[in-house]
Formats: sequence, C-alpha cells, structure tokens
Amino acid sequence: MLTLLRTWLQDTKFIAALCRAAETLARHEGIAAPGSEHFVLAALALPDGSAARAFDALGLDAKRFRAAIGAQFADALAGAGVSSASLTGQAPSLREADGLYNAAPSGQTLMQRVADNRHARQGRPLLAADVLLAVAAEEYSIAARALRHLQVTPEALIDAARAAMQERMATH
Repeated sequence: MLTLLRTWLQDTKFIAALCRAAETLARHEGIAAPGSEHFVLAALALPDGSAARAFDALGLDAKRFRAAIGAQFADALAGAGVSSASLTGQAPSLREADGLYNAAPSGQTLMQRVADNRHARQGRPLLAADVLLAVAAEEYSIAARALRHLQVTPEALIDAARAAMQERMATH
C-alpha cells in the first residue's frame, strides 16, 4: 500500500512538472494551450533523462525535433499557398495562464494515453520516456508528423523509449 501511495505521489509530481513545462514552452511561442509537441519537448528536459536518452539512441535531440516541428508549420503554410518567409517576427510570448490548466486536443489525448498506460507500468513510476510511448500512438499530430519528418517510425520510438526506461530503472 505504501509503495502504491509513493508511486502515486511521484506520478502526480511528474505530471505537474510535465504540464508546467509544456505550458511554458507553448506560451513562449505565443500558443495558449500546449500540444503533444510541447509535451515531448518538455519530456526531453525532465530530470529523469529517459526521453532524452531515447532520442539520443535515435540520433535525435530537442534542437532537431524543434526544427522538424517548424518544418511541419512551413509545410502547412505552403499547402495553403503562404510562404513562411513572408511571416516576419516571432509570436509574442503569453503570460502564465490563470485558472484551470488547459491543453490543446493533441496534448489532452497524449496525456490521456500516458494515464491509460498505468496498468502496463506495473507499479513503476512515470518516466519521461512514457511520453514518447504515448506520442508513438499518434498519427496526425504535429509531434507525429515531425517524427516522421525525422524518419523515426513509431516502432523505433517505442523500442528506444522502452530501452531508456529499462536503463533508468536498472540504475535507480
């Protein structure tokens, strides 16, 4: 019982830190509600390092993922007949949100997948690489398209995330 309570408390702290970081990243870009891409970027910076290790195993890092996200926006604009070069400046940063936490639909779906994975974790606390497992199930989100742009298959992402989790659990 004590172990379950300890894991629940760790998971609660993990989710709070992940959501705060994702929201900060989104708001810095002038986006009010974080999408799954912001949760992936936030997971890459979390202290347990499992998401960063998984990305490293795939030859990726946050900088390359950010560039791939940018490419998704440029492609979408080009599809609408707008050159991304014609857009000048950067979106203004938004201040911290007041009231209830709100994520974009892709962020909400991703976090629901993370929560639904609780039984598969078999009592293990949440790790940053769990976010990568959740994003591997996405098909149309910006994060999923950015990973495809980087030629990362869902299977490769899952394998790298699981290996990083096993390494993390073995050393702690």
